[in-house]
Amino acid sequence: MAVTTAILQPGLTLTTASAAIVTASSGSTTVLQSVFSNPTAADISLTVQIQRNGKDALTIIPARTVAAGQTCVPPELASFPLAQGDQILASGAGLEAWVNGFTVT
Repeated sequence: MAVTTAILQPGLTLTTASAAIVTASSGSTTVLQSVFSNPTAADISLTVQIQRNGKDALTIIPARTVAAGQTCVPPELASFPLAQGDQILASGAGLEAWVNGFTVT
């Protein structure tokens, strides 16, 4: 068994459509921290969902406002376990997202 730190999402800009920002690979994956940054001059609404492999997506963060020029480090995703094929989905037009964690294989 190997535990490896991992950059689960190296950085991307979200859109208004919910899209996968992390997909767990083989073994198990644990999110340690996620950061959502708002580099714009307007407040942006962040929504995050968890989709377990083969199941419907469920909302874990419904429409949280990230103020202009601010960041959000949601505690809901800290130490969050993911099994192979599970996904984290997010939307928030203009927000930038990063996710770090570890994998166990």
